[in-house]
Amino acid sequence: MKKLLCAILALTLMAGGVCAADTLKVGELSKLNITQEDFQKVMLGIPTAKFQEFRKSYAPDGRSYRFYDSLMTMLMGLNRGEVDEINLPKDVANYVVRNNDAYEISAITVTNPNYLSAGFKDDEKGQELKSVFNDAIITLDNNGGLASMNLTYISEPRVGEPDPVIFEKFDGAETIKVAVTGDLPTIDFIAEDGDPAGFNTAVLSEIAKLAKLNVELVNIDSSARAAALVSGRVDAVFWFQVRAGDESHFDVPDGIILSQPYYTWDEVYSVRLKAK
Repeated sequence: MKKLLCAILALTLMAGGVCAADTLKVGELSKLNITQEDFQKVMLGIPTAKFQEFRKSYAPDGRSYRFYDSLMTMLMGLNRGEVDEINLPKDVANYVVRNNDAYEISAITVTNPNYLSAGFKDDEKGQELKSVFNDAIITLDNNGGLASMNLTYISEPRVGEPDPVIFEKFDGAETIKVAVTGDLPTIDFIAEDGDPAGFNTAVLSEIAKLAKLNVELVNIDSSARAAALVSGRVDAVFWFQVRAGDESHFDVPDGIILSQPYYTWDEVYSVRLKAK
């Protein structure tokens, strides 16, 4: 992933980083239950008292938002100057900055808690899998497993890419297909060779052990998560995002049901190119 971030920057034809006079252009990973235009209206309608923003340097009050279907395309958009900065969960932003010194943190916003949950199609099989995942996640939360994996793969990651997790095989057990995106490293991580690794695979491996399930991982862009479920291409998706206090869930379309949360954050970091 580090080599990939460097390659993205090297391929950039022109760098951005200069704000328009009255508008800050902000990149966001695509939300699956709201259009870019409606997201813009909602964000501009939120009173500033609802959150705390700590900014490294001056930025205009105006904001315009642009959706990207993957982290790769969003970073390329930042490098080309399509946007002035991109918003990411704290740990994801720290990973991006830590692995490429061309980027820096430009602002920190304290928000309502955000949660990641596994997603399933709202049918009989999806309901059954939701129950199985819930039982496993609650067990991992209670026995310290989630906290331990968070420490190993996210809060205090080792130097270099994490090793892929080897899934146990259970003879005669059901095999389920689970989508991962690699768009939230190191929470949802795909290594340079295309193999999922790190926190996502560790959590899924432990769920599979507790539930005695065989798991086949499928790599997709984050924008394809709902479509992969609805089409039956996969049985579960590693993450959908919910923010506490929102009247509607921007990232969860109708027909998708969610497991218990397994990861949370309340700080969004903005990343920009360092000034030349």
